[in-house]
Amino acid sequence: MRPTLVKSLLIGLIVLPLIGVIPTTWTWNPRLLDTVTTTVLMIAAVTLLNHLIGYAAGKAIAFRTGRLIRLMELLISLPLFLPVLLLSFGLYLTWIRLGLADQFLGVLLVLLLPTLPYTIRIYTNGFQALGEQMMEQMILIQPNRFKRFFFLTGPMMRSSLQSVTLLVTVIALSQYALVALIGGGVVRMIALEAFPLYTGNSLVAAKEATIWLIALPFLIYFVQLMVFSSWVRLVRRLLDGHNNPARNEDIWKEKGVTRD
Repeated sequence: MRPTLVKSLLIGLIVLPLIGVIPTTWTWNPRLLDTVTTTVLMIAAVTLLNHLIGYAAGKAIAFRTGRLIRLMELLISLPLFLPVLLLSFGLYLTWIRLGLADQFLGVLLVLLLPTLPYTIRIYTNGFQALGEQMMEQMILIQPNRFKRFFFLTGPMMRSSLQSVTLLVTVIALSQYALVALIGGGVVRMIALEAFPLYTGNSLVAAKEATIWLIALPFLIYFVQLMVFSSWVRLVRRLLDGHNNPARNEDIWKEKGVTRD
C-alpha cells in the first residue's frame, strides 16, 4: 500500500468524525463552564499524582531485578489485565465506608487505576533509556536531588514527562463509567455531561461539550510544550552563566571580591 494512500486514510479517519461534531450554533452554557473547571482541576490533580508516584516507582523498578520487582510490576499492571470497572465496584463500597463516594477526592483516587500503570511503565522505560551509569554520574555532578531534577534529570526525561501528561489527560477525559459510579453525578466532568446529551435531544449542547473534549488535550499539550521549552531555555541560560569565566569574573568584581 502506498504511503500517500495510508496518510489519506489516517487523515480521513481522524478528520471526518470531527466534522460531524462541529456545532452550527453556539450558546453559552454556565453549567458546562462549571463542568470544564472541575474537569481541568481533576486533570491537574491526577496528572500531578501520576508524576509523583510514577517517577518514584519507575526509578525504583528500572535498575532492579528479582522476584519482588517482578511481583511489584505484576501488581502495578493488574488494572491493565482486569476490567477497571470491576475493581471500581469494590472500591465504591470501600469509598462509601470512608466517606469518599460522591467526592472530588474519591474520583481523583479512582482515576489513578487506569492511568498509573501506564505512567509507571513510561517512567521505567525513560530511566532505562538513560541508563544506570548516567544516573550515577548525575548524582556525582549534583548531589541535591531537587537541583539534579531541575538541571539534569527533568530536561533529559522531557519526552517521558510530556507523554505522561498527555496520556493521563486523554484517559481521564474519556472515563465515563468510573466518574459516574464513584462521583454519583455530584462530581461532574465533561464526559459525564456529553454522553447523556447525545442520548437526549440536546445535540447542540452535546456538540459543545464534545468540542471541549477535543480542545482540552490540545490546550494542555501546547501549554506543557511552552512550559518545557521555557524550562530547557532557563536551564541552558543558567548553565551558560555558571560556565562563562568572563561573566563569573564580572560577578566577583561587582561583589567587590578579588581573586588571585
